[in-house]
Amino acid sequence: MRFTYVSRIRMLTMDPRDEYIGRVVKGKSFADIGGLWGTTEEKVTIAHKFGATSLAMVDIQPPNNELWKAFKERCNSLGVVKVECIVQDIQKWAETDPPQYDVVHCSGVIYHIPNPIRALAALRKMTREFLILTSAVISTHVASDEGILVIPESAILFIPALRERELDIVKSYWERFVGEGALGLTRPLDEWKDWNYGAWWWLFTVNSLKSMCRVSGFDFVDGSYTWNNNAYTQLLRVRSSDNSTTL
Repeated sequence: MRFTYVSRIRMLTMDPRDEYIGRVVKGKSFADIGGLWGTTEEKVTIAHKFGATSLAMVDIQPPNNELWKAFKERCNSLGVVKVECIVQDIQKWAETDPPQYDVVHCSGVIYHIPNPIRALAALRKMTREFLILTSAVISTHVASDEGILVIPESAILFIPALRERELDIVKSYWERFVGEGALGLTRPLDEWKDWNYGAWWWLFTVNSLKSMCRVSGFDFVDGSYTWNNNAYTQLLRVRSSDNSTTL
């Protein structure tokens, strides 16, 4: 898929997630993983706008959750009337044969999952061609009112393991952006349990996140920082020797 210079500049003013979806989704099936939170952050309607042939929303929330109702109302209001709604914990698909989609989007999920490698394995099984993956990330040099923390590029911060001073520095930094919205990081968590997907379990450096995706069977195509460089979006292609799709 090719763009003129002018159209390429125009697209780059978008949310990079939308821009990447627009580059690869036309004429293809699409699934949004964990997109119910916040309702307006879902990408099903974006994929529809760019010409996806089929649409699915996959989320762990139970069918009677108000977020499903809000999502369906939003789709209807934007003229998107045919969406497959699937209630599922994607980690459980890692050892099964999940439905497959040409293009998969997953944003704001992986750092909430206790076992991110297992989640990436599930995403790999679900994805035929392209994955658009966004995660909160951590810089290798974190400066806050509590001090400075230097992190190797290869490192991943496991939030439950942070020592008192490390936690103080990282917490002070993130409070600027999320207030008390980061459970386990800026808001205390009494006890860590592996079923708690609301907690912030991990903060990846961009290098470590890219490496995790690579060993999970994806090749890096493009990437972009967002949210004051606190999040990173990747356009990833499923690794295949005979993949002839062009961008």
